[in-house]
Amino acid sequence: MFISGFLPRSSKNGVSKTQSAGNQRHKSSLVGTSETTRATTYPKSFWEWLAGIIDGDGSFQVSKKGYTSLEITMGLEDLPLLRYIQHMLGGSIKMRAGAKAYRYRLHNQLGMIKLMNCINGHIRHSARLLQLHRVCQVLDIPVILPIPLDAQSNWFAGFFDADGTISIAMKHGLPQLSIRVTKKLLQDVESYKVVFGGSIYFDSSQNGYYQWSVQSRKDIIMMLDYFKSNTFRSHKSRRFFLIEEYYSLYDLKAFKPDSLHHKAWLAFLDKWNKLMI
Repeated sequence: MFISGFLPRSSKNGVSKTQSAGNQRHKSSLVGTSETTRATTYPKSFWEWLAGIIDGDGSFQVSKKGYTSLEITMGLEDLPLLRYIQHMLGGSIKMRAGAKAYRYRLHNQLGMIKLMNCINGHIRHSARLLQLHRVCQVLDIPVILPIPLDAQSNWFAGFFDADGTISIAMKHGLPQLSIRVTKKLLQDVESYKVVFGGSIYFDSSQNGYYQWSVQSRKDIIMMLDYFKSNTFRSHKSRRFFLIEEYYSLYDLKAFKPDSLHHKAWLAFLDKWNKLMI
């Protein structure tokens, strides 16, 4: 499955490529080099994860003078995540004025060319794909359309780091664990349902958005298995480490005030909440 407004064109290596109208009259010097470049520069897990981060919290820019750049903005608590990206790609990090957030920025041409060769084919967010086309047109790089996702793709980890939540809420006297990912457009979250099951709901608040979620133990354990083999880096993802403890205490009914294990439940909630500070 891929989400795109462009029809794929066949290529010798089996990867669908397309060029914008502005590119068609130029022969790119980078045609056929993207797979080789990124294979020798970054591990596959990194470029899939990074594409998920960019789809969730990033943007590609083209200035009036034709300079290209990448920006990723995240909360103060995820500075280590941005530092990791900076370590891999270079660039700069600055605190946003008046906001509790940091902005990572990459804008040198060589760095942007390397980036395109890293994430080309893995960007799939509606708006981000349009931005990718504009940047690739300026850099004279053919765009690789989104490749299909599967349960091993690190894209899901990156997108969760950007736009996911894992929380516990009390419903009818029982704790309910849920994993959610939200976005404005349905097509930007439906890949989670296709691969991991769960449900998608429309929330009319905040001008409307779509929310994918899993709440059953079976679906959450499936996500936990995915987490064990794919790297998350956001502060909120650390809650995945407590899922097994949550179910152990749930089975003991430790959440009930009269339970012999209630103190253990309260200690668990204290750890759970501190991970979001």
